[in-house]
Amino acid sequence: MDKKFIKKFNLFVKRKLKTYNLVYLTCDFRGFFKKYYPINGDHFCDQLISCLLKNKLTVIIPGYSYTSSGKFCLDNTNTNLSYISKWAFKKKLYRTAHPIFSVFIIGKKKRIFSKLGKHAFGKKSVWEKLLENKSSLLHVGRPFNLGNTIIHFVENNVKAEYRFHKIFPTRVFKGKRYIGSNYSAFLQKRKFRGKKIDTDTKKISKMIEKKNFYKKIGSDKNFTNITHLDFCKTYNFMREAYNKNKKIFIKEVEWTKKNF
Repeated sequence: MDKKFIKKFNLFVKRKLKTYNLVYLTCDFRGFFKKYYPINGDHFCDQLISCLLKNKLTVIIPGYSYTSSGKFCLDNTNTNLSYISKWAFKKKLYRTAHPIFSVFIIGKKKRIFSKLGKHAFGKKSVWEKLLENKSSLLHVGRPFNLGNTIIHFVENNVKAEYRFHKIFPTRVFKGKRYIGSNYSAFLQKRKFRGKKIDTDTKKISKMIEKKNFYKKIGSDKNFTNITHLDFCKTYNFMREAYNKNKKIFIKEVEWTKKNF
């Protein structure tokens, strides 16, 4: 790993995140793996997380498995997401119990997430905890305009009409110990007002990128960006944007045979 990058990353964190407690980390390492080839991916993850921990940050890493039925085992059900999510699974980091939207957590303040509710985006959710505490949305190698789950947290709280609440029968286990079932999420409808829709982060991203709570170095185009957004300010701005335009987070798409 290039020592200059780690130095740059550490300096960015010290300058932009020095007043923060929690970091929700979204990563895509393809740009870095290409730029620094050959590279040890696990060592790369070790260095990034070590840097955040040394700056007294507690790190939340998406560990989504989207297990909508059957069994979800915190220790054995792998994640379908990025390299760092798979790294967190191998490291056996503390993992929350939601079978669709679990996250891995490392750091001194992980106790904040010890008693969570069963709704992915509702009361006592990971997202509510992030909002209540001083939190950063930190993107490493993944441009914000390609998406962040905060958009669904906002949609849940504004009760977006194109989404609906669904309970999943998935049984959750930690080892042999049964934890519970009937976890829920706020899902997108297949159609809204007769038209096929999809999530669109690009419209809101263009607006957010002009705000002073959006800080970035590196290249979105080359997937080598380091981007920080203040969680609370981003959330409030997105709520206001939705109230002005109820379609700010969605786009209409044409029907094809694949849609059926």
